[in-house]
Amino acid sequence: MQIENQHTIQQSFLLPSAMISNNEDEVNMELILITSDRIEEITETSSASQKSRKRVRRKLKESPPCKILRHDALPEEVIVGSIFENKQNMTKFFCSLEINQKVEFTVVRSCSKRYELKCIVEKCDWNVCATKIKNSTLFRVIKYHNNHECSVDARKSDQKHATSNFISEQIIEHVRDKKMEVTPAFLENEMKFFFGIDIGYHKAWRAIQKSVACIRGTPEENYQILPSYLHIMVRKNPGKYTSIKRDGQNRFAYMFFAPATSIADSKNNEAYIWFFREMRKVIQVRRELVFLSDRNQSIANGIRKVFPEAHHGICLYHFEKNLKQRHAKATVINLFQSAARSYKREDFNQLMFQLKSVDKKIYNYIMEEPPEKWTRSCFPRRRYDMQTTNIVESMNSILLKGREMPILRMLDFIQEKLGEWFYERRKRQMKLFTEYQYGQKKR
Repeated sequence: MQIENQHTIQQSFLLPSAMISNNEDEVNMELILITSDRIEEITETSSASQKSRKRVRRKLKESPPCKILRHDALPEEVIVGSIFENKQNMTKFFCSLEINQKVEFTVVRSCSKRYELKCIVEKCDWNVCATKIKNSTLFRVIKYHNNHECSVDARKSDQKHATSNFISEQIIEHVRDKKMEVTPAFLENEMKFFFGIDIGYHKAWRAIQKSVACIRGTPEENYQILPSYLHIMVRKNPGKYTSIKRDGQNRFAYMFFAPATSIADSKNNEAYIWFFREMRKVIQVRRELVFLSDRNQSIANGIRKVFPEAHHGICLYHFEKNLKQRHAKATVINLFQSAARSYKREDFNQLMFQLKSVDKKIYNYIMEEPPEKWTRSCFPRRRYDMQTTNIVESMNSILLKGREMPILRMLDFIQEKLGEWFYERRKRQMKLFTEYQYGQKKR
């Protein structure tokens, strides 16, 4: 301690201050001059801050905890001092509030720390202001005049705040419900009934698409995680085979997974050849193997190249459609069906002779395909009375809804449907086995 004057009350203290240089072993000392008045000031400030902190703690203990509001808060819950979970929830709340009241607001200021709104009518005093609470995502309402003084004429049925994003959030549960079909027309009626607002067809369609993307994911997200999805599918189902083919730019081209299901962007020679090669890996070589399809040449080329030992048959239903497109007469169609389904070759020759006498041009068109491909009497393999691809068309009809879904949801849809069928058939089989045992019905 150093005394400057014996008659003065003020005292000063020399205090050391350690300053660490770049070298940790080297410490520089310097003296800082602090007067006694400064010490008293620091002491009083520290004491005041402690009292202030105690006062805040006491108020927090005495006041009830504040409810954190979300976008679905009730209008009467929002007052000055109300706290929202985040800015997004607060924005959704006021959009919904204004849509229900059929009024509109304009954004005065919107940033990461402040949010201000006012009515679009200049003479109306409706306004709200909220600020962000420090070191949190919470927003507190610091100013709120919630009475609209605008006239009835200012009320609108076409709200600009009723965006497709807002509408999609209102209908997401309807879209999630498998038993409900949400169409743009249905959505237009629902918004008119519940909110009293008019939305266009295109806005309704966009809202539905956004809800679907929120539930099922976007196509880009689906294709990105497709390999992982197939890996888990094979791991959980031993014996299942999957394969993906990419193009030159490493983009999705085709996909195959047993049982014999393929997803491709086009039906050409390359796609079918790849499909049949993947199928061969699964079914290997089998005796008496027969393929039945329409007259698509890409299918025929793929079978001929990958399964040369198999026989390719033509679906009579599709063949008949080709004849109708060429305006064949009903008599010619009947003769064609009878000839194709006849069991004896003599009957087949006789019926085709009659068909030739009625319409030689159609006869020549039919005979472009060898009879071994489409007739029962000339077919070289066991056809088991399978004359058409109706079972495939039935399958496609049932899975038609799944084609509109993103690829992962479509795969889920196919597996769920197949699982339901197998379960019902196994259930009926087990019931039959328990009811009848050793040729006698159990009592």
